[in-house]
Amino acid sequence: MMRRYRDLSVKVKVPLVMGIASVVVFGLVCLFLSMPLRNRSVEDSSKLAQQSAISAKDQLAERINGAARVIRAYSGIVENMFETGVIPLEKKREFLISELQLLTQHEILLTDVWCIFEPNAFGGSDSYFTNKPGNSSEGVFAPSIAKGKLTTIPENLIGFLSEIPKRTEKETITEVYTEMVNGDEVKMFSVGIPIIAKGKYIGVIGTDFYTSELSDLIVSLTNKNHRFRIATDKGIIALHADQARIGAQVDRGDPETLKRILEGKLFEGFGLFDGNEVYKIFVPIHLLNENIKPWFFALNIPSEEVYENARKMIFYLLIYCIFGVILIVAVGWFLVVPILKDVSDVTQIIDTLSLGNINLQIDDNKAKDEIGRMKSKLQQLIQGLKDIADFAHNIGKGNLNAEYHLLSDDDVLGNSLLEMRVSLQNAEKEQTLRTKEEEQRNWGTAGLAKFAEILRRDNNDMEALSYNIISNLVKYLGINQGGIFVMNEAEREDDRFLEMKGCFAYDRKKFVNKQIRPGEGLVGTCYLEGELIYLTDVPNSYITITSGLGNANPKAILICPLKVNDQIFGVIELASFAEFEPYQLDFVQKVSESIASTISTVNVNIRTSRLLAQTKLQTEEMANQEEELRQNMEEMQATQEEARRREVELQDTLAKIKEVQAAGAEKEHEMQQFHNGIFATNNVVEFSKEGIVTNVNQNLCNLFGLDRSVFIGNHMSVFNGEEVYNQIMRHLTAGKLFENVNEVNANGKILTIRQKFLPIISRDGQLERAMLLAFHDQEADLRKNRDE
Repeated sequence: MMRRYRDLSVKVKVPLVMGIASVVVFGLVCLFLSMPLRNRSVEDSSKLAQQSAISAKDQLAERINGAARVIRAYSGIVENMFETGVIPLEKKREFLISELQLLTQHEILLTDVWCIFEPNAFGGSDSYFTNKPGNSSEGVFAPSIAKGKLTTIPENLIGFLSEIPKRTEKETITEVYTEMVNGDEVKMFSVGIPIIAKGKYIGVIGTDFYTSELSDLIVSLTNKNHRFRIATDKGIIALHADQARIGAQVDRGDPETLKRILEGKLFEGFGLFDGNEVYKIFVPIHLLNENIKPWFFALNIPSEEVYENARKMIFYLLIYCIFGVILIVAVGWFLVVPILKDVSDVTQIIDTLSLGNINLQIDDNKAKDEIGRMKSKLQQLIQGLKDIADFAHNIGKGNLNAEYHLLSDDDVLGNSLLEMRVSLQNAEKEQTLRTKEEEQRNWGTAGLAKFAEILRRDNNDMEALSYNIISNLVKYLGINQGGIFVMNEAEREDDRFLEMKGCFAYDRKKFVNKQIRPGEGLVGTCYLEGELIYLTDVPNSYITITSGLGNANPKAILICPLKVNDQIFGVIELASFAEFEPYQLDFVQKVSESIASTISTVNVNIRTSRLLAQTKLQTEEMANQEEELRQNMEEMQATQEEARRREVELQDTLAKIKEVQAAGAEKEHEMQQFHNGIFATNNVVEFSKEGIVTNVNQNLCNLFGLDRSVFIGNHMSVFNGEEVYNQIMRHLTAGKLFENVNEVNANGKILTIRQKFLPIISRDGQLERAMLLAFHDQEADLRKNRDE
């Protein structure tokens, strides 16, 4: 066999060898490419499925989140209504219902909207609204607008929908539940937005999403062969083409799937579904906000569809291999010899490149065939590798601004190097920023330590201490001018003013006599408000910084109160040609607390020194007074006899005083009887000087048909309104009676009530408490009924 082969001509031998080699090579290629093709097919299918899932879940999220944004805005309207009090109490429920109806009419994202408010959230008793539209059987305001129809949320759902928002005061999304809507049993889930007014939870507003509508939306966005489902963060199916599957566990409760859902991240892979192999992909959906655990959009893709492209590619590959073998055998002789030479050259170049040697120079190649293009591309590759080496060399030397031009959009290595450069640049910036922040912290810490040492000196001399503080502060901050103002120790409020104790500019001590009243200018305003004032747009006439080179206006003014424990001892004013950095502002605020504490101590020391001097003077005066007392003792002995005589007269006077006290007690008893008589025979309410109802008699409760608990503990402004209440209190505080007429809803009937408010004044002329006498004006009601 070998002899016959050696006897064959080259023209036969080359095509024969190449034919056999081609068959073997193409066979191996088909074998080795089949697995990568399958993997590539899986990757392509995964990407397409991800894109489809992401597109569908984005539209679903936008549908739900868009509706949530609308009701979140409506929640803000409700909160503003409660906080401003613009809408009268009796109109609030009607206003909210009308707003809900407008919301469902104009917002296409909303299927329906509902609200659940806390009992008595509107400041009055819910019992007046029992079983009225939008109100429960107990009067709780819980309206629902479903498909344009106003109803009341069923009482079995009130607790279910409001329990979590009330407990957490956060936005929530429920699990799927079933409810009757216009006579039909509908599966849905709801979004709830808590309503917080004046820092207090008063209710929740929400909207419902029907699973059938959202499922139809997802069906229109996905491949019919891909079985989709939307699962909650607990692994419960919320949306499915088959409505019967809604509410069941996803993948029939597969533990691994539920575990991955709890992790909240995208996952995918092959698995079994109904006995068939499928490719599963789960994409997280973030609803409402990032703090809520994500739901998941899941797709099942049949494995036949996943591998379909791979099977086609393998089939075409086999056809190409057979065709290639025939073609190589037919034209091999005419092509092999020159090609072998060029291939040998290319192989040598590749061998050299494989050893890491890129210092190659390929001979000029004028051929335009594949080998020629291969050599050109190899030359381009070698040049690209040289560019990469130069780029890496520059990066290694620290030149992070070195340039590199990508060979193409698919230049993976080049993109990785550019990403590395960006990462190194970011790391360098972060390191610079951290170094700067560390320097700023060290600067602030050193400054606080320095001023702590300064404040320990001269704590008995306010002027010396003030100058040391302001001069060192101006120098340490590197600014241009500063002044320190300290409140004087005058006892009378009219005599109190801020006095400039120290001023420093351009390394010079300035002697300025300046006094500022509280509230006068920015310094006085800073003292009154106790808050830091920082200006970068300084008026031309505000302050001028003077130096040997001339005059100029500062660019920034910083005025900081010297405050500790909410007590203000003075103000520091600083001026600079440059704006203050945030860390400098923080440093000034911190050091101002230490300065304020030291000024407080200095004031105490000064007062103590003054008191010691006064004590010394008083000691000398007491020595002189002691001699006078000795002389007075002799005179007192002479007056003791006179005192004994007057003692007898005082005993007689005390007896007469006791008689007057007995008469006063009798008078007080009569007044109490009179008070009890009024309380028993009239409609009476008693309230404190703060306006809180403390007592109400049964007559008034019977008149209005209400229980005493409705009145006791409530504020009078609830029954008369804030404006009328303020008018009442002005008359009562002045010791005057006040009368008015008020219309009151008593069990659905409007009564005309004449009210008389009586002040009860203490002996020192101050309002102690007040009493309301209410009279039913039946004639006015009769006239009104006749007019109607």
